[in-house]
Amino acid sequence: MKKANKILLALSLVVAVFFALVTINSANNTANTVQASSVSFPKNMRGHWKSKPEYTWEKKHINKWMAIPAIDMKVTAKRATWHYVGYIPKGFNHKKHVLRMYSDGFVRGHGPFDQENSFEKRGKKLILFYRGGGMITFHKAK
Repeated sequence: MKKANKILLALSLVVAVFFALVTINSANNTANTVQASSVSFPKNMRGHWKSKPEYTWEKKHINKWMAIPAIDMKVTAKRATWHYVGYIPKGFNHKKHVLRMYSDGFVRGHGPFDQENSFEKRGKKLILFYRGGGMITFHKAK
């Protein structure tokens, strides 16, 4: 009787250790975490987007007082490609830049004013937030 209890106790200890190791291994397994390649832009954010130029505090909207030129952006599942279009003041260029999604709504890459930005969809508008409290509003291109 005592021998059977010792065998049952030893067997239950082995099973308990096995399940503990399996639980710890699955918690630390990188296959259970979201990989960067699987993060993508939501379908309602994809497409061709355009923003209008933003001007300084002056009443007349002339090129002399342009703060941010118009931006043309194409969003696919894995990246957002953007560039300035039309008239651009000194310090800006027409070069295309890429932003890639790395977390829900957050993107990394060469943004208009910083490396880390975030997107948010509000109604029919797509808003790009950048560090420092600024935002650029995009509308669907026709």
